[in-house]
Parts: sequence; C-alpha cells; structure tokens
Amino acid sequence: MSLLIYCIAFLEGFTTLAIEIIALRRFTPLIDSNSISTSIILGVILLALSYGYYEWGKYSGILSHEARIERVIRNLTLASGYYLFFTFTLDLTILGSMLESTGNYFISVLLLACILFFIPVFLASQTLPLLSELLEGKNIGEKMWKILFFSTVGSFLGSVMTSSLFFATIGVMKSATLCSTLLTGITLLLMPRIYKKMGYIHFFSLGLFILSIFLLFRTSALPSNILFQRANAHHSIMIYEQWERRIFSMNGWLSSGMNRTTKESYFRYIEELKRIILEKWWNDILIIGAAGFTLPQELARDNAVRSIDVVDIDRSLQKIAEEYFLEEKLSEKIHFFPLPARYFLKHTSKHYDAIIVDIYIGKMVPPATMTLEFFLGLTTHTENILMNTIADASLSSQFSEHALATMYSAFGSLFYKDMNAPHTSDNTMTNFVISNTSLTWYTEYVRDRDHTVYTDDKNSIELDLFLLQNERLREKYQVVQ
Repeated sequence: MSLLIYCIAFLEGFTTLAIEIIALRRFTPLIDSNSISTSIILGVILLALSYGYYEWGKYSGILSHEARIERVIRNLTLASGYYLFFTFTLDLTILGSMLESTGNYFISVLLLACILFFIPVFLASQTLPLLSELLEGKNIGEKMWKILFFSTVGSFLGSVMTSSLFFATIGVMKSATLCSTLLTGITLLLMPRIYKKMGYIHFFSLGLFILSIFLLFRTSALPSNILFQRANAHHSIMIYEQWERRIFSMNGWLSSGMNRTTKESYFRYIEELKRIILEKWWNDILIIGAAGFTLPQELARDNAVRSIDVVDIDRSLQKIAEEYFLEEKLSEKIHFFPLPARYFLKHTSKHYDAIIVDIYIGKMVPPATMTLEFFLGLTTHTENILMNTIADASLSSQFSEHALATMYSAFGSLFYKDMNAPHTSDNTMTNFVISNTSLTWYTEYVRDRDHTVYTDDKNSIELDLFLLQNERLREKYQVVQ
C-alpha cells in the first residue's frame, strides 16, 4: 500500500506542474509568455494548493479508511473532468472575451486563472493530506513529509518533461489530455480497494479515462489546404495554402509567406530587406528569427552572398520549413543555430556585414530582445543593423515611443520606413523596417523628449505590448498624455 501511495503522490505533483506549464503555453498566442502572466497563474495555483491543504485539515482523522479513498477518487475525477471539458476547451475563448470586455491585462489573466484552475487544483491538492492518513505509522509529520517529497519530485519532472518532451512529441493539447488521463488513472489504481462500493462517480471516472485514451491516440484529419499544424514548446505553427500563396503562421500571426510557383516571399518588408542587402553587397549576414526561412533562402540564391547564419530558439523550425513550407533543403550557405539570440551573440566572436532582426511581431515580442542591452550586443558584431518591427502607424503608442528610444540610445541614430503607407488610421498596425544607418527614402528618428528606455533591470514591455493591441486603451492613454 505504501508504494501505491507514493506513486499517487508523485503523479499528483506531476500533473499539477504540468497543468501550469500547459496553461502558460496555451495563453502565449493571446498574451505572450511573460513574468506577469507567469506570476499570476503560479500564484493562483499555489493559493489553490495551500487552501486545499488547509481545508482538509478540518476533517483530519474523522473519515474512515474507505471514506478517504472515496474522497481521493471523487476529487481527482472531478478535477480530471474539469480540465478535459472546461479548462482546456474554453480557455482561449474565455481569455479573448475577457481581454476584449475588460481591456485590463492583469484583471483578465487573474480572473481567468481563478476560473480555470482554482477549483481543480483545490480538489486535487487534498490528495496529499488524504494519502498521508492512509500510510501506516503514527508519526504524522514523517508521513506528510514523505508524501510531499514524492509530490515535489513529481512536480519537478512534470515541469521539465512537459516543456521539453511532451510539447515536442505529442503537442500542447494532448499534453493537457495526458494530465486528465493520469488523474483518472490514479482513481483506477484505488478502485480495487473499495470495489464492493462502486458508484456512479467510479463509472464516470472510468468513462473519463477511456475518453482521454481515445483523445490521446486520435489523429485529426486536417483540411486539404492545411499542410502542417502543431503546437510545441515555443510556438503554435500552421502552414497552409491560400490561392497561389503558401503561408507559415506562428501563434496566429503571418510569419512567412511565399508564392508557390516562384518560391519568393510576397511580404514587402522581406523584399525591402533583400533589396538593401544586395545593393550594399554585404557578404556575411546574421538573421535573428527564422520562421519559414524565406529571407535566408532567397538571399542564398545570390552569388554575392557568401554566408548566412540564422538564429532561432525553436530547433524544430528547420525541419518543418524544409518538409512542409519550402519543400526543399536549405542552401549550403545557410547555417542554423537553434539558440536564444542573446546567448548566441554573447558566445560568438564573428563579425558580420549586417545583422537582420526579424522577431518582432506585435504582441509577441520576446522582452529579452527589446532591451538596451540586447541592442548594444548587436553593435559589437556589426556596423549595419536592420530590423522588422510591427507597430502603430503613427509610432505614438507607448510601446513604439519606448522601443524607438531604446534603439536610439543603443545606436546613436535611427531611420525607419513604413512598408505599408499610406494608412486610413494612425492606429493601424504596420511593418516598419528600421536601420541604424541612413538609407534612401527612410525617415530619421528625432528624439524630441526623454522617453523611457527598456533595460534588463526595468521595463514595461509586457504591459506596453498589451496596450498596443487594445485600441480603446491606446486612445485613452494618448488623451491622458
């Protein structure tokens, strides 16, 4: 019995942390993965855990042995069903509605975390004190700490394996389904202990387990125009065809696109970047941000370009792009480094003719690549920097002002070009190509007043990006200013 109890504690801890990692990853397309959302979700889950421990303390020593097993089965069955039918079915719909209705980033994430996770985590957390009472022995403290030890080990592995293994192999949604499977699997392990008192909750648990297994092994047929779809630890990727175009979408944004016949990008900013590089006769290029590899693949076709290094944190992008998007191997001139951009810049001594930064896609800007320290790091490897940035056409939002001020502080001069002008509204989101050197038809950035500069130690990137996406709040902010 002791071994079974330790295994159950391990699995309970495993699922609790796995659920947290899955939640953070599921919310990435809407609110990005950042310290604010992480702290809120982590805080709510810890609060639910502690309240579950506290609540069960009221009933400690009252229930019989069989009643305790019954309570574990009931709680884990309800938690499993909550995750399967509610949490990871309606989470993105509810979050989108909250963001739109409240216009408040913090409140939306806080309410969502409470609605989606407090109840199931509260129910599952009561498993630990219940299990400690099922262990033999009179030393309550020793029994509880043993249970917590196995639960904590499970939490560690649940966190690590979910992000590094499950996301890459079975995807995000099936990782969530796996947690429901494990929870109901625990109940099946306990049922033989009370088989004479089987009731509706036991058959419901068995049904959930069978349904979860079915969902885990089910293969969904994609529409004919979708060539690939998968959510991994970093991105939700979809490759699909639309008329004569093939599109590489990441987290709901159009990250790469090309003509199916010519295999050349139809994005204006890609054409602009390619034109500048070829006109300048730059030979050794570094591109930060891979997506579908359209820009490096097109540049590699020109004899003047000698070498192209591409850096992106998602190592799966090369295989996906070659098999489903480009439908050809990358040029031998292209060298892919699946590393964080700042790590690569810190550990390489190579000097480049130009560096292209193509990782800014509106609300999905990695905060670590928008700080003064990151931009200063670029200047140690080249004199020529080109960046693709998506921002409001007027460049008057809080994010735009702070981002430009940060770049200017690092480079000393800044020039930009709106690739989609003119616009009907200043709030229109558009692509800007930004350079640290003067280029024909580019506008020079003039720092007319002191704006906040983003640094590693202090920045408001996450909130500024949310503000950028919310037109109502942005207009309110401009009036206040």
